[in-house]
Amino acid sequence: MAHGKSLLDSGIDFLFLPNVLNSETAHTHTASQFCPWGQTLPFVVASVPKWEKELRQKLLSPTVRFRDGERYIVEDLFDCFGPLGVSRKEIREGIRDGYREQANFGRFLEIAGAEAIARVEKAGADAIVLLGRPYNLYDRDVNLNIPAKLRDQYGGNVIPIDFLPVDDIDIRDVNDNMFWNYGRKIIAAGKWCRNRPKFHMIYITNFKCGPDSFVRHFITRASGSPYLTLQFDGHGNDAGYVTRCEAYLDSKGVLRPWAQQ
Repeated sequence: MAHGKSLLDSGIDFLFLPNVLNSETAHTHTASQFCPWGQTLPFVVASVPKWEKELRQKLLSPTVRFRDGERYIVEDLFDCFGPLGVSRKEIREGIRDGYREQANFGRFLEIAGAEAIARVEKAGADAIVLLGRPYNLYDRDVNLNIPAKLRDQYGGNVIPIDFLPVDDIDIRDVNDNMFWNYGRKIIAAGKWCRNRPKFHMIYITNFKCGPDSFVRHFITRASGSPYLTLQFDGHGNDAGYVTRCEAYLDSKGVLRPWAQQ
């Protein structure tokens, strides 16, 4: 899907696939890089022999550094879109509209997360905290819909990482140079769970994820407790994953109460 082959086949004029290097962050003591696959995706796609000739004319892949702020983003995008007749003013307005919508979505997650956590804590209930990157947590085909099955089949209270208030958590006591932005967020979520024994972590990752293979080693140090890793690799059968979830939750002493609900 990221390669946009179906879009090329539909006869589009251009394919916009930016080379995004980093993210804005309040933790300026270290870098906030995107993962290597995300950074290099436009170059990988452009080198596919079958598409190379067509993509050379249609691929728009400006380098974008969100960490550097609006002024630099405008210039990065203008270098790409200026020759197509798009002005700096139009680019700046588009960026501000994007940031405004992102802020609105962030506030929605903050409110929804606070409500979910408050309800779980008020009930003295157990919850499953999903750690991982958005494309693994929220794509039902990638994760075989395991999060929904934990909720629907076992009655689990499933809370994704984006519902947790982790942006202000300092992780330097765990790793003082976590230069991947989402890696910092995942470790911060582990710290958030540290003094909350009823919040049980499941880390959803994918095969061949270099950053996750590094980040995972810091989760137990951050949280002070064991957790479950589910590594998805494109197989279509969920039996092994469900068995692992059952074994993990049973070892935590929470599977039977949920199964009875």
